[in-house]
Amino acid sequence: MKIAFSKINSAPYPFNLNLDNVIFEGDMVRINPKHVKLKATMQGFVDRPCDRCGLDMKLKLDENIELLLSDGIFKDFKNELSDTIEFFDSQIDLAELAFGELEVHLSDYFYCDVCGKI
Repeated sequence: MKIAFSKINSAPYPFNLNLDNVIFEGDMVRINPKHVKLKATMQGFVDRPCDRCGLDMKLKLDENIELLLSDGIFKDFKNELSDTIEFFDSQIDLAELAFGELEVHLSDYFYCDVCGKI
């Protein structure tokens, strides 16, 4: 699902993506001509093996996500670390964004109930 940066204005632009068992929903608001603020939640379940014993488990997701989306190269004048995603075709690709955020979350270690008590 792609949305043109030009369609986002100061009124919240809602979105909702269903990625199998994960719902990625929220809204976007323009904060200046080149940047859009995204606030979203990612909720649902992902099948994943335990990182210690390999037992299959359902990992519950309930994440709040706040990102700055940039139409082109992001220049950080204040020298602050920020969660900024750059898009170079004047299109916000929500599916790519959602899958990327899911992969970031899943890059951590997760343990089943038995291994989590060890």
